[in-house]
Amino acid sequence: MRKFRKIFHPKTTISTTNKNENVHTPNSPETTLNNRTFTKQSSPSINNHLYTESPVTSTNPTQSNSISSGDDSLPSVQYAKMRIISSPVFQLRDIISALLTSIPPSCDLISTFITYGQSLGASTIHGYLVDRCYDTQTLINDDFSSYQGVALCITYDALLSEQQWEDVFGIHESTSIISKTASSFFHLTDFLCILSGSRVVYYDPNERMTNDERAYVSIFDLENDDIEIFQDQFSPLDYFLLKSKTFYNGTLIRLPLRKTSTTQITTHILTLDDIKQQILRYFHLNESFIELLLMQTNINLIEFDYTKDFQIFTKFLSIDKHSLTTIHDAQSTTQLIHMTLSKQTDDINTSNVTRWLLSIYNDYNENDKHEIQLKLLLPLMPLSSSSETYMSSNISRNYQSIQITSSRILYYCIIPSLNSLCQDNLCIQLRQIKFPQAYALFLKNLSRLINPTTTLNLSIDLIWQLMPDIDEYQRLLNENQNYSLQEQYLKIIYNLIPDIWSEIGKQELFYSVTDGWGYVAIEDMIINNVKAGPIQDVLTFVFSEANAPIVILPPHVINGLCKYSNKHYLQVMTPFHASELLAKNSSIFSHLTYEQKLSLLTYIILNDPDPGLVLELQLLPLANNQFITFQGKQASTIYIVDHNLDFLKLFQEKNYDKFLNANIDKKLFDILSSEIFQVCVEFFQFHMYRSNYYGRYGSTTQPTDNSRRSISASPSPYDRGNNE
Repeated sequence: MRKFRKIFHPKTTISTTNKNENVHTPNSPETTLNNRTFTKQSSPSINNHLYTESPVTSTNPTQSNSISSGDDSLPSVQYAKMRIISSPVFQLRDIISALLTSIPPSCDLISTFITYGQSLGASTIHGYLVDRCYDTQTLINDDFSSYQGVALCITYDALLSEQQWEDVFGIHESTSIISKTASSFFHLTDFLCILSGSRVVYYDPNERMTNDERAYVSIFDLENDDIEIFQDQFSPLDYFLLKSKTFYNGTLIRLPLRKTSTTQITTHILTLDDIKQQILRYFHLNESFIELLLMQTNINLIEFDYTKDFQIFTKFLSIDKHSLTTIHDAQSTTQLIHMTLSKQTDDINTSNVTRWLLSIYNDYNENDKHEIQLKLLLPLMPLSSSSETYMSSNISRNYQSIQITSSRILYYCIIPSLNSLCQDNLCIQLRQIKFPQAYALFLKNLSRLINPTTTLNLSIDLIWQLMPDIDEYQRLLNENQNYSLQEQYLKIIYNLIPDIWSEIGKQELFYSVTDGWGYVAIEDMIINNVKAGPIQDVLTFVFSEANAPIVILPPHVINGLCKYSNKHYLQVMTPFHASELLAKNSSIFSHLTYEQKLSLLTYIILNDPDPGLVLELQLLPLANNQFITFQGKQASTIYIVDHNLDFLKLFQEKNYDKFLNANIDKKLFDILSSEIFQVCVEFFQFHMYRSNYYGRYGSTTQPTDNSRRSISASPSPYDRGNNE
């Protein structure tokens, strides 16, 4: 630390027999400037800690008087090797008191701990509510005895670097004061202890580190300094230094709780139970998890225990975060995160599981000339019981939220914050941070997580839900015209929808159901827009058999791609496509069941009643549950009876191959038997006419005009004339 002043104290024994013996040469002026002696009045319990290497007295009268007098009855003085930071010219406690007035006392304390963990690069934070007291005989200053009681200890599994000592804990050469975030601790305590590696630092805003000048920081090196003289001061660290005694492989912040309300910093007093309730409330809310996932991405485990002796621990809160899977892209990374919150309240243990999707988009900002990260967070399964009212009044959010669909809220943050962003228009700001591009890549990565080869219990419907529906937003805008704030947020997404769909169209995020294709670009895929059911299934099968890249999409996705995609052509499946494919791949019919063939005929005829689409297809349903080609090479006569199965009972089953199957969809039956359809067939040389014969199958009564008609498939007018 650049501000540390290394002060090596002379090792001495106070002599009362002859104070003028063994006088050493005084220090040079340069040495005097850089090496100063800081003293502490002795007490009976530390008399055995005097240095005895060589008896030394100072030739400087002022210094000699400060060390010893001629009166042997006065207490002797002990020397310790200690480095300090002198206080600024102003009173540090006044600065801290001013800072405390602008910082909320509760939630910011906890969020500061978590923020420090992220800054240190820690993955684990472990807190201890320590309900015990330590001896007070050998302290740096007797006034510190009140800090030997109950305390909150926070540990991190990361060591502080030299730069982090300055950046995180605010020892800045320019000001020499504790940072504003560090001042959050002083709502709780008047005395800080920081242990990292072999270094121990004490912070006293009341500036009582030495007796001869105001100093607010003292630093000790456990590996090189003799700290026995301050044994009680270091005793609260024994549990963490148990193995080494000189080194802790991590970082510890110890905050002894304030005992009296008459301190110069603040009069606020908290108990261990108060802190416990603050912690439980903080982690009871979705907002705390959002903050943790967006801002503290390194941290995977948070635990808090209560202990009286560091032998028996009662865990009252645990948060375990782990990534189930991660998808890496050139510009983005998307994770599926599983978090478990376990806590003990009123001796009742509960556990709550949450799931989140976190996407990090990396980009370079040309205006601010540095790299940025846009983080997107989507709750899949948030906390089941949480009230959002408590946090909103106690913590400032470092993130924003956006209603991406009618049922989904997306949270996002930009790191670091950009000065060049538009502050007046959120829609422009979202375009500046490239939100549409980041969101499209997030959907692309999500499609990889949901593809059929994974077992993450994620439905493809999730992707469709996250793709904005322009018609839905228009409806929501119409419904919320009287709610200005909600309408404002709806308009933001409504105005961004073209940008989002344009970016979606650039990504290969649609997975083909045809084996071997995988993800396809939108200009290559054939979209199956048929409603889910038997017809969709058979069309997918038919096109897949022909090795066509079939993609099944809902209507609002097709609508968005058609309206806003920068691609000039989208291949949406039509009856014409199906007819053309079946005509070129007639072998497919041999693999189809009766129901599948009937579904194909229904799809083609009901969506495009053009007989030309079925002339060459083996899709004419007969009463014997077989199919023949509508227009065969040889003429044949197929009779049409009313849509009533009772008519068929008049004929033998062996003759059912001469009748149109009446056991089909009535609308389909009516189209096939309609005069309009027959006229169209005649136009295509597919002749349908009414038979002049009756009683042909043994009927003893003359049928009515509508009781029996025939469909004759004839390749030439000559055959038709003979029949007539």
